Amino acid sequence: MTNACSFITLAVASVRIDADQRGKHSAMSHLVAIAVLIAERNSDGTWGFSLKRHAVGAGDREDSLLLWALNALPQSGIVIGWQLADRAIAPLLDAATTGDPELGRAFLDRLTRLVTAPSIDLAIHHGGAGAPPLAEVAAGNGIEAPAADPAAVESAWGFGERAWLRDHVEAEAVAVWRLWLAESNGTAKSASDAFDAWRPGSSDAAIS
Repeated sequence: MTNACSFITLAVASVRIDADQRGKHSAMSHLVAIAVLIAERNSDGTWGFSLKRHAVGAGDREDSLLLWALNALPQSGIVIGWQLADRAIAPLLDAATTGDPELGRAFLDRLTRLVTAPSIDLAIHHGGAGAPPLAEVAAGNGIEAPAADPAAVESAWGFGERAWLRDHVEAEAVAVWRLWLAESNGTAKSASDAFDAWRPGSSDAAIS
């Protein structure tokens, strides 16, 4: 059985790093967690799913997240996210350009192939960069999503609460995928039914 199409729902958590007052570096982000939900539509119309997530705490290198992501991300697929450019791609680019050069180059090659193919930013239809929080839009469709709380993310990273960070990005990835299904105007019933059968509740344990 061959896979006809892969959908990659990407959720990223990061911590903002302010510019150095002495001008040594500009404002940027520090990557702290990634979740990758992959939905594969097979040639016979059936669906398969996998969900992976990883997180680091303060003192851990971002490179470990990039190496994990390099193995977790498929070679090709349609990327789905919420405010992809600002909330996902920008922190990934920052991480890839500040760590190990070889790893960064390999990760950028993979990311470039994915994001230059067709991608879906669900926030575009809700105002793009000025869209309401994901949790608000998701709630309007009866979907639970984590609140966008930079202070909570920073605290979890600072105190090494990796499990909290993994759960956070996992919940966002699941919410984004469910929102895409909900906004499909009934055309995604087979995918929605298959996902509900695979993952009945939003609090199920994920595959790490």
